[in-house]
Amino acid sequence: MDHTQSAEGGRELKPLPKFKYHAPSTVEEALYLLATLDEAEPVAGGTDLVPLMRDAACSPSNLVDLNNVAELNYVREDSGYICIGATATHAQVASSPIAAKAPALVDAVSGIGSPQVRNRATIAGNLCNASPAADSAPPLLVHEAEVAIRSLKGTRIIPLEELFAGPKLNTLEPDELVTEVRLPAPPEGAGSSFKRIGRRKAFTLSVVSAAAYVELSGGEITEARLAFGSVAETPIRTRAVEELLRGKALTGGLLDKAAESVKAEVSPITDVRGTAEYRRDMCGVLLRRALAEAAERAR
Repeated sequence: MDHTQSAEGGRELKPLPKFKYHAPSTVEEALYLLATLDEAEPVAGGTDLVPLMRDAACSPSNLVDLNNVAELNYVREDSGYICIGATATHAQVASSPIAAKAPALVDAVSGIGSPQVRNRATIAGNLCNASPAADSAPPLLVHEAEVAIRSLKGTRIIPLEELFAGPKLNTLEPDELVTEVRLPAPPEGAGSSFKRIGRRKAFTLSVVSAAAYVELSGGEITEARLAFGSVAETPIRTRAVEELLRGKALTGGLLDKAAESVKAEVSPITDVRGTAEYRRDMCGVLLRRALAEAAERAR
C-alpha cells in the first residue's frame, strides 16, 4: 500500500515536517526546553497543531510533549476557583462534577469535534490556538476566566481576554506556557448557557456561538455577561448589552431590546461558513436562547 494514500479512497496524506521530540516529566523541565530550544512548540492533544504542521502553516523544529507532566492534568476546586490544568481534555471537563458548576463550559466542550477529538484536545490548547471560533472561549469569558502563564522567569495571571491578540494569534512569549485556566466558582442564584450554530451538529466550526451568564435576585438580573464567537477577530464580550440587562427583570421586551442591541457590538465577516449579515442576525437569536436557559438554570 502506498503510505501517502488514505485507506478511504486515495486522498493524499501530507507528511509532517521533520522535528525533534521531547517528553519532559515536570513543568520546570518543559519550561527549560521551551526557553533553550530553537523554534520549540508545546503540544498536548495536537488536534490543532498537527494539521497546521501538515499544511506547512507551522514548522517547529522541536515539539515539547506535555502529556507526561502529571502535575498539569486536573480539574479541581481551590480557594473559590474552578481550576483546569493545561492537559485536561474536553472530555475530562465535560464529565467533571466540579466543572458542572459552570454549565456553559460543559455545554461547549461536550459538543466540540468528535468523541475522539474530545478525548485528545485540551481546553488550554483550544484557547492558545486563538481561533475566533473557539467554542470554549465564550463560556470562559462570561465566567470571567483567567489563565496562569509560566516561564523560567516566574508566573503571571491575566484575564482570558488578554490572551487573544487576533485570529490565530495569542500574546504568549516563545518561552511561556499556559499551565492553568481558572474561573471563579459561581454563587447561588447564578446560571450560564452556551449556544451555537454550525453547518451540522458536531465536528464543525461554529458559524456563530454565544454564551450567557446571569445572577438573579428576586427575579431581577443583578449580574449579566455575554460573549460571542465567530463574530469578530477574537472571541468578545458585549458589555453594552450586559449593562442594558443589569437591574431589570428578564421580560420578553428586554430580550427583544438586547437581541437588537447586540448587532451593533459585533463585527462579523463573510466567509465560506456564512455571511456577515447572517451572523449578525443569529447573534440576536442565540442571545435569546442562551439568556433564557441561563436564567432558568439560575432559578
